[in-house]
Amino acid sequence: MKKIILAITAVAMITGAFAQKNKVVSAYNYNKAFTRSQKCSELTKGIAEIDAAITNDVTKTWAKTWYYRGNLYYNVLASKDGTCKAIDADALDKCTDSYFKALVLNFKDPELKKMDLEKEDGSDMMKFMGAIQNQEKVDDEMYTMDIMARKFPGLSIEFANKGIKQFSDKDYKGAQESFGKSMFLGQMGGRMDTTIMYNTALASEYAEDYETAKQLYNGLINLKYNADGNGPNLYASMYKIYKKEGNDEKAIDYIKKGRTAYPEDKNLLVTELDYYLQSGKHEEALGNLNTAIEKDGSNPTYFFARGSVYDNLANPSKMLEIGMTENEVVKILGECKDKGELMTTKYGERIVWKYSNQKIFFDNSKIDMIEGNKTISLPKPENREELVNKAIADYKKAIELKPTYFDPNFNLGAYYFNGAADKINESNKLPLDATKKYNALKAAAKADFKAAAPYIEAAHNALPEDVDTANMLIKLYTQTGEYEKAAALKAKFK
Repeated sequence: MKKIILAITAVAMITGAFAQKNKVVSAYNYNKAFTRSQKCSELTKGIAEIDAAITNDVTKTWAKTWYYRGNLYYNVLASKDGTCKAIDADALDKCTDSYFKALVLNFKDPELKKMDLEKEDGSDMMKFMGAIQNQEKVDDEMYTMDIMARKFPGLSIEFANKGIKQFSDKDYKGAQESFGKSMFLGQMGGRMDTTIMYNTALASEYAEDYETAKQLYNGLINLKYNADGNGPNLYASMYKIYKKEGNDEKAIDYIKKGRTAYPEDKNLLVTELDYYLQSGKHEEALGNLNTAIEKDGSNPTYFFARGSVYDNLANPSKMLEIGMTENEVVKILGECKDKGELMTTKYGERIVWKYSNQKIFFDNSKIDMIEGNKTISLPKPENREELVNKAIADYKKAIELKPTYFDPNFNLGAYYFNGAADKINESNKLPLDATKKYNALKAAAKADFKAAAPYIEAAHNALPEDVDTANMLIKLYTQTGEYEKAAALKAKFK
């Protein structure tokens, strides 16, 4: 693939015109006869003659031998007759290889005749381009002109079609090679086909040749490629590649560049939003969601996502994760007063820190195992009530736009359910003489349970097989005195 990348810059040096000369006898005549009669037998005979010629120590060194061989196979490819096309399944590769050899052997300089245009590092291709620019002497200028100006563009199309089929068949490595050759041959024929360049980049990405994919995507970005609206996809692909490579900083940088280049593209907006949400960057996520809602106020997903962000801001928490350092744990839980004990686990000896609700095991100063609650609640913000109200409003808007939407229904139902549970827990801690407050808390809890019921019912109807939702609904029916409904739902899950 390296030679393909090098060719993008090198082929631009080609200038000048080409002229004509000579032929190899028998194969040439059969090929000429085919152009008149279109009889496949003429091609078969011609190929037999030329394939014998390329095994001869003398004729295999002639440019015209390979040029006429290329012409015969080119006619196999170009024929509309299925019988002719079936002469050789490898006609495309044989034709291309023949023309490459013809171009090299056509030079008069013996050193240039040694070049291999398919050399993987691309060095001989660069040398070839330099020779063309310098107008090095050749045996027959017509060969070079015909191959590069007329035949290569046709072969480029053939390789492109082959690549499309391979990509469709999920042969991504094969598609990468075919699209790469198509791009390369098109360039040698004097044509920059950015669509084929994009296909090569895409196939390279799917084939997990990320370095080649990145070079090609960057080239297309510099060319401001946007055929069929694929401009934003260049940035999205670079984001995906860098994410897979574990380079989040580079990944989000490309999404930001893409958002600058294509500010109206919703997919880039959603990708950036998803990154911020996964990274816990809620303020940045809010900015994206506000922009998204301004552009499309009928999308329930945006309202649910914004509601979730407000929800997270109102109830901040941190997750303890495997691989966290001791310093990161201290920032979340504070200094540990019971630490340093060496314990034997199934993974070997580990240092353990004991908090009230967690045991955290360290290996080389990093979390190796966690026992207990991994989600740590952080202090509530001063504007919590405002944030909660905003979350509720967005959840309700999402449900208004899509009544069967599971997530906002479940979250809103869970909000009221948890509020009721908190009130019951509070009432149970009251002294026996606090009857008035006890009754008030019980009444408020019952109201919350009733408020939760229609949302959890909607969530259950959206995902009837979800056990957690069903269990919550059973508890709601029990709390609101709808015992028959609770019993019927229980029976479904026995």
